[in-house]
Amino acid sequence: MNPWSSRCRRIFELALCAPLWPLAAHADTDACTLVTAAQVSAAIHVAVGAGTHVTPTFVKTCTWMPTASSNIKAVTVNVQTASYYDGAKKMAIQTAAAMPGAKVKPVSVGEDGYYLVEGEMVMLFFKKGGASAKVAVYAKMSSDEIEAMELAIAKQMAGKL
Repeated sequence: MNPWSSRCRRIFELALCAPLWPLAAHADTDACTLVTAAQVSAAIHVAVGAGTHVTPTFVKTCTWMPTASSNIKAVTVNVQTASYYDGAKKMAIQTAAAMPGAKVKPVSVGEDGYYLVEGEMVMLFFKKGGASAKVAVYAKMSSDEIEAMELAIAKQMAGKL
């Protein structure tokens, strides 16, 4: 085989595959690996079972359920890109401006973070590097209590994003 043809083939292969390298490097992060059931339990003061995915093939979201009756119904973590975070933050600010009772509150976690509070619903969003996450504790309690729980979980996760 001509050495030039093998070099040309290799260059051609690199040209085709190089654009796909960032996709391989950013394979879906399994949200259940970012925080343990013990860490979630400690943060919400209620024992939870192992984290589970809604479907086995979609690993960007993980849910923990209390093992006993509680005011807390579930805890979820969702992992996205930093650009998703940027768009979500813009939408949250617009929602808070247009919806009575909704607000965006800054929170110190990762490189940038905020709570979106809409009535009884509180969600913490933060980003770090090229990734972002949403933490939500679904519970019937004060937003201050939920915010503290979500922050404790987010701080555990931040080092793994």
